[in-house]
Amino acid sequence: MNRSKNPRQLRAYLALAWYSFRAQTRNPATFAFGFIFPIVFISIFGLIGNSQPKITLGIPTGVNSNNIIIQNIKHQQYVKIDQENETNLENKLRQGKIAGILSIQNQAFDHIGLKLITSSAIPQDAAAAKTFIQTIVDQINLALVGAKNPPVTVNQVEISGRQNRYIDFALPGQIGFSLLSTAIFGTVFGLIYLKKALVLKRMFVTPTKPLTILFAQGTSRLIVALIQTLIILGLGVIVFKFYLPHGIITFLELLLLSAIGLIAFLGFGYFMAGLANDENSAGPLVNLITLPQFLLSGTFFSTDSFPSWVQPIANNLPLSYFNMAIRKITTEGGNLSQTFPYLLGLLVWGGVMYILAAKTFKWE
Repeated sequence: MNRSKNPRQLRAYLALAWYSFRAQTRNPATFAFGFIFPIVFISIFGLIGNSQPKITLGIPTGVNSNNIIIQNIKHQQYVKIDQENETNLENKLRQGKIAGILSIQNQAFDHIGLKLITSSAIPQDAAAAKTFIQTIVDQINLALVGAKNPPVTVNQVEISGRQNRYIDFALPGQIGFSLLSTAIFGTVFGLIYLKKALVLKRMFVTPTKPLTILFAQGTSRLIVALIQTLIILGLGVIVFKFYLPHGIITFLELLLLSAIGLIAFLGFGYFMAGLANDENSAGPLVNLITLPQFLLSGTFFSTDSFPSWVQPIANNLPLSYFNMAIRKITTEGGNLSQTFPYLLGLLVWGGVMYILAAKTFKWE
């Protein structure tokens, strides 16, 4: 009796295990959270760890690129050259975007005088730039004439600058993080619940226009998002002394940018709410869109940490455009007109998502 039952139990065990395995592999949540996201996390943090930090040096456009010093600097792999006019370079230096500005102070037949301008805003980068330039100069002097009467000298000049803290970088990123989360997570799961409960279907058969329903949903999330922005800004300014370059004007500009950002991000929410039928399919889809942006869009750390081939992708994500726009008026002290290129990219992303949402959205 027992022997006759064992094969049946084994067969049942194998059949149940096989069909359970097939069910898991067909579940989008298992595939996304078990395979895709670990690979994404490992890849992103692996790229950050493998990328060697570079010193960014500004060189004014009028400097002769064929100079022996400039040629030696350009051949160094851990140095990035930013060649612009001197006014732009000085603004970047005061903002802590570059480590120093190198120019030719005087050049004679037997002597080259270099001028290195650094900023008190970034003492670590200034020290690194000085050490790097001095090393290059010492190597050239030894190669040319030895230790006596060096033909190349360096004169360092330091200008004042405001020292940026991590909160000045992180707080704008947290505003973007909050807006994207509200626009996508809140919209997708909120609309899925309304569809499953047949609330949307009942609204649809009323005289109320479909656009009115969606606009009402968007307005409620806009109010929540503005409250979130106010709380984040208030906490940052009052507790952590977050810097607002132009005071109340910067504050109002941040609120306006937040409203524009949420409107653009809502397109992603409506699009994914149309694709997903239930919470199981919505979870992986939402995270597949949001997590790469949280990691790649400069929310927690600068995109300069990534290798050069990743940066074009990272810098053109919708959340990246928002983060760059908001940091333009906070960290860099710019005005709203200087954010137009980033807002254009953000609105293009939003427009595409609204078009896709119009084709895929279902009311039940």
